[in-house]
Amino acid sequence: MYTRKFFVFFVLFATGVVSTQINIFEWLEFKLNKNTSMLKEVLGILRKEKTPHLREVAYGKNSYQSSTSKTDGIPHSSNRAVDGNMKTIIHTHFDNSPYWEVDLGKNYQIKRVEIYNRRDCCGERIHDLDITVGPSHNKMALCYHYVGPAKTGAHLIFDCQRTINGRYVNLTIKGKETLNIVEVKVYAIV
Repeated sequence: MYTRKFFVFFVLFATGVVSTQINIFEWLEFKLNKNTSMLKEVLGILRKEKTPHLREVAYGKNSYQSSTSKTDGIPHSSNRAVDGNMKTIIHTHFDNSPYWEVDLGKNYQIKRVEIYNRRDCCGERIHDLDITVGPSHNKMALCYHYVGPAKTGAHLIFDCQRTINGRYVNLTIKGKETLNIVEVKVYAIV
């Protein structure tokens, strides 16, 4: 009985009928018995080849923003978004199209950008946000457009519509607004 089911699963898998999504792999592995090590090995190889490995590449890198607001004389400077500290924020003035940008130092294949929004207030300020990536400032491509508004304390995850080769990652709010966020993480395929 198990041999026949294994054969059907193997034939379906080999002909591409079985989806290659991770949850299908896990379900198949759960259903298989110990005599099906060959299929488990094939599934493991496919999982390794089909799943891109992402690495965070923005931590500690140089960054810039359109303007810098201060609280009690302390500037909410751009580097706070890539310092790993979830208790500090970057904060621009009320600008026309405020932006924040990180220079990754070299080109990477960018796949994902994550933004950690303020926890104390003002989450709705993140709206109409363009996330662009490019190898130079005059060759930026849209990774994602977020309509929003975001919620206070939100952890926003944006997968680029396609992998983009880039050194610079820019966040720009369209219109007159203040840009303030806790942390930005940029993930590249390695």
